[in-house]
Amino acid sequence: MIRFKIFMSEAKFSPQNFPANVGNNKDFSGAGERTMYAPEVANDYIFKEGFPMDKPSAVYAEGGKEVKKLSKGDIIHFTMPAQLYRHKELGIKKAGTFAAISLKGFDQQPIGYVPISAVTKPGGNSQGRVGAGSKTQDMVALQVKDIAFSKGIKVETEFKTAKAGSTIPDLVMTINGETTQFEIKGTNSRTAPIAFFDKSVKRTGRVPEIVDEITQDFVSILKVDGKLVSTEMRKARHKNNFIGAMDYFQSIDSSIGMAGDKGVSKSGKLPPQFTTIDRKLLTKLRQTILDHFKEGGDDYFVVHNRSGKGSFEIYYVGGGKAGNVLKMPELPQFKSFAFATYGGRSSGSTRVGFKIKL
Repeated sequence: MIRFKIFMSEAKFSPQNFPANVGNNKDFSGAGERTMYAPEVANDYIFKEGFPMDKPSAVYAEGGKEVKKLSKGDIIHFTMPAQLYRHKELGIKKAGTFAAISLKGFDQQPIGYVPISAVTKPGGNSQGRVGAGSKTQDMVALQVKDIAFSKGIKVETEFKTAKAGSTIPDLVMTINGETTQFEIKGTNSRTAPIAFFDKSVKRTGRVPEIVDEITQDFVSILKVDGKLVSTEMRKARHKNNFIGAMDYFQSIDSSIGMAGDKGVSKSGKLPPQFTTIDRKLLTKLRQTILDHFKEGGDDYFVVHNRSGKGSFEIYYVGGGKAGNVLKMPELPQFKSFAFATYGGRSSGSTRVGFKIKL
């Protein structure tokens, strides 16, 4: 009796295992249609051990030069962002679909490109799928790592991000051995004001210190009918704070007030005078904002522009001990500042937004 021995080859990577929303991946047939083994979300990525080479392959640099030889069984890591390339795009003569890899980790600097079909993907029983959406904090962390790598700055792989609604820093990383904090805000339009912060304020209870400080910046310069607001507030025996200013402006316009005040909208209404393009006042407000960053220990402020292809602006705000280790530009002067309500009321409080144009 003749016996046939059938060899079943292990499954190889294909564009189906790479996210469709990265680079031009959507132009590759089937991208994103199967289990997502290529990295999308840094903190939740479950294939951190990497993947074995199914067969020997060269690692190519852009331009087609071979930079390293890999053997079957060598472990590689596809790096973020997990972008696919055709061989001609990279100047490689060997036909195929290529992706960047590292030998150290999925979030480390790539050493070059390999054909994805030369890499073995996990079997069907491997654990779960990676979530489809990348968190902004993860994306910022990867952007920071790219900046650090390009400047020869040591940055650690692990980082911490804040959960939604948390009061801890949005992102904490270790750069050159020092803890570095990032405050991150997103915007859908770069020409629109960016809400740097929002604070909830009630008539009863403690008003956040920065809300009072911003109010004092305004009333020290603002004039109504040619009269300095701070002087008029003092004459009327209103306290030199946010609630005192709201009471003063309410005496002029009854529609101004806090959530819960009679005759005022449910979310409250702040005076229109709390919007400015005055350069002297903007300089003062910027310093107050910088002082707030420093008190919170924030080193950098990041604007994530979600419109178009998305982009990040990273500004140094000087709150930490490490200094401007990434050598990023300082927070620019403000073009405008608005102290305004920010969405509906929160547990009976007026939400006060710090809306700034850079």
